[in-house]
Amino acid sequence: MKMNSLQELEVLHNNMPQYEGALPEYQLDGSNQNGKRYVDYLQEDFTAYQNLLYKRALYGLQYYDKKDLKKMHWEKKRRIKRVNKRAQDSINIFKQERVNSLCDLMYKSMFATGKDTQGVAKYFFSTEVIDTDIEFINTLDLKVLGITKGHIVERFVTEGILPKDFYEVKEAV
Repeated sequence: MKMNSLQELEVLHNNMPQYEGALPEYQLDGSNQNGKRYVDYLQEDFTAYQNLLYKRALYGLQYYDKKDLKKMHWEKKRRIKRVNKRAQDSINIFKQERVNSLCDLMYKSMFATGKDTQGVAKYFFSTEVIDTDIEFINTLDLKVLGITKGHIVERFVTEGILPKDFYEVKEAV
């Protein structure tokens, strides 16, 4: 079941766990075989090359070991650093946007209902939308904000950090 961002925010706001995937009963209960409990984790649908592109954008040169870095051309290193910087900035802005939308949802639920608080609600929602700041580093975890790898990949594709045909890429050409 694919949810829009408002539904995702409502799930986060209500602090209700959302179990998705092919085996939600495993996510809730695990499995019990031979008296041992364990959870079968599903593998992502990304190919090895798609994971390489994603991790290289996300981790930059830290993704490579020292031996590979010594063999790598300086221009490629510079390009990887540049893409990594764009990716980190994008995630930071994404986290700030998520916090802003969660706060808006909270303000609406807290202040928009009572007669005594309508003035406060009018103030919060009549002001301009809070902008994001590239200089501010959001230190909240992605998991706390409900941001998944799929969300990040979609954002990277739309911003040109990952190729537009990322989902169709099978191997390096």
